[in-house]
Parts: sequence; C-alpha cells; structure tokens
Amino acid sequence: MASRARRAARGRSTGVRSADDSTRVATFTLSGYRSSPTRGTVTVQAFDRRQRIRRSCTALGRWWGVALACVFIPVAHFVLVPSFLAYGLWQFAQRIRTAELARNARGICPDCGTEQQFELAARWPAPQTVTCSRCQRGLRLSVV
Repeated sequence: MASRARRAARGRSTGVRSADDSTRVATFTLSGYRSSPTRGTVTVQAFDRRQRIRRSCTALGRWWGVALACVFIPVAHFVLVPSFLAYGLWQFAQRIRTAELARNARGICPDCGTEQQFELAARWPAPQTVTCSRCQRGLRLSVV
C-alpha cells in the first residue's frame, strides 16, 4: 500500500503519468528544413479494451441515431440514412482499433521559432507530418 502511494506521488510530481495511469505526457522532436530539431510535448491517452468498446458503441449509437432521425426528411433520407449507417460502422471500426489518442501537442517550429499547438492525426502514428500555422512549412514529428 505504501509503495503504491509512493509511485502515485512520484508520477504526480514529474507530471508524466496521471493518477489512473491512462494518460501520459510524451516528448517529440520537430524537424524542419533548415534549423536543428526542436522538442515538444504531447498528452497521450491510452484506452484499455473496455474503454475502446464503450467509445466504439457510443459512436455507433450516435450515428445510427442521426440516421434514424433522418428517416423523417423527405427525399434526402434515401441518401442520408444509408450514409450515416455506414459512417457509424466506420467510426466503430476506427475507435475499436484506437489504443492511444494524442491530444494537446505543443512545440516550437524549428524554422520560424513560433510556439504553437499542432493538429495531429487522431490515432497516434509516429513519425507523422504536421504543418506550422505561421510559416506553413511541413514538419516531421518524431517520438523521442
């Protein structure tokens, strides 16, 4: 019991892990065209099997509910209902396979020096390409 409390206190003091161990802060490097690479941080949320199933079923139910509501729209329901049913299945498949989700990626552009928040792909593939919002250059994000 005491060792668990020490581990939890250690995780909180470094800011690396949350209390429930489902999120962590990871560091990455940004490589540009000219300058030396810079570092940044990203919050990565991990999902266990139960959480992935819950997220998947929620998305499926949401989009199938939208499809059900579209039944009452004349003429357009011929396209909307099948589209939302298929999109619900696609969202289910995407979320069931997503074991980690990246959020709040912050770093400094190595080319222009602007600190900013980067838009990442929903799933956490690394390396991946991101774009600087100021200089519009493509950057390569790699996990350290």
